[in-house]
Amino acid sequence: MTGARIFVAVAFVILGASFLASTGLLIDEFQELDWQAMVLAHSHLFLFFPLFGVLCLVAFYLPSVVFTHLYWHHLPYGKLRFAIGLVVVAGLSVGVTNWLDAKPRAIWEVAPAALRADRGEPAGCGAETCRRAAVLTALGNLRKIGQERLGLSKFARSCAVDDLLEPPEEMDKVRYCFAADAHLKGAACCAAQQRLADMVTRLEENPATQSLSARYDLQVFLPLKIFFVLVVIAIGFLLALWHRRIHLHYRELIPRIERGIIIGALAMLLWLAMDYGYQQTTNVLFGRWGPGPQLRLSLVVAPWVLLLLFYFLTRLGKQGEMIGQISGVIVASVAILRYQDLNDWADKLVGVGTGDWAVIVLFAIALLGFLALLVPRHWDPPDSSMSSS
Repeated sequence: MTGARIFVAVAFVILGASFLASTGLLIDEFQELDWQAMVLAHSHLFLFFPLFGVLCLVAFYLPSVVFTHLYWHHLPYGKLRFAIGLVVVAGLSVGVTNWLDAKPRAIWEVAPAALRADRGEPAGCGAETCRRAAVLTALGNLRKIGQERLGLSKFARSCAVDDLLEPPEEMDKVRYCFAADAHLKGAACCAAQQRLADMVTRLEENPATQSLSARYDLQVFLPLKIFFVLVVIAIGFLLALWHRRIHLHYRELIPRIERGIIIGALAMLLWLAMDYGYQQTTNVLFGRWGPGPQLRLSLVVAPWVLLLLFYFLTRLGKQGEMIGQISGVIVASVAILRYQDLNDWADKLVGVGTGDWAVIVLFAIALLGFLALLVPRHWDPPDSSMSSS
């Protein structure tokens, strides 16, 4: 499998280097501002990928090698199917990137100098209530309050009011509004949130005030991140589809393949949490303007992880496999029924409200993941479950 190993290694090194470069560029560009707040407020892009994205690359290295070798040598028309799949995933990566390149714009897309120059509306505000707070003021307050309390969902009131119905009672309540740095009723806060979003958009669309990170990320790094997500999901799904072929041709590698897939899948759940934490941060700063549930690309990770749990828990034996699968279904059900509470916890533990201790824990979890992948092969249990497959 030398050729497959080299091919996958080169591809994964390029992806891993892009993850590190993306976050490194952001930190370097915003180092004179609160770069920690910038990274954590957008943790789904700048914390997950250099930390857990790299872990996923290591975890999926052997499964990807096996996947490549399987298609190249053991499946009918495998080389052609592999090449077509690679082109399709690359095309989807570009398409998804263009789809995500939309409003509301993110604060990191604005140059630091432009953020420092923004003083709100009216400029400086003073004793009067701001029609719109300065962008950095809104972000700084969100970071501070997010660390102090659990739950920002109460500040993300829906601004999508049905004109044919009476205004929701929620809109009459006076509540702190981050976009205005003042206590306002719902309609007034929504207006301030819209002004804040419009200001960030104007600054991002102007080449003179667009950040260097935005130019590189939207053109180079984000397509690679999307490519990584799609490749990992596709490989996990297809390995589950071809699990009997894998058992037939790569029997001795099964323990390491399963370990890598499970560790990588669990790491990807953190991307789901960070992504929805960012969605809540966006709702708090810029308002929630769409009706119904907010569906994001990362949501595909949930059923994907359940699929992998059903196919790749054989090392635990029948009882452990059943416990893992049932636990996965329970967790998924809780995520659907209590998604708002989970978003609050995501903001607190892996989002804008993440404290220093939580960052240390995340690094420790990633380190444990790397160590688990490096456990010697002879530690794996005997391959007694494969005979029934």
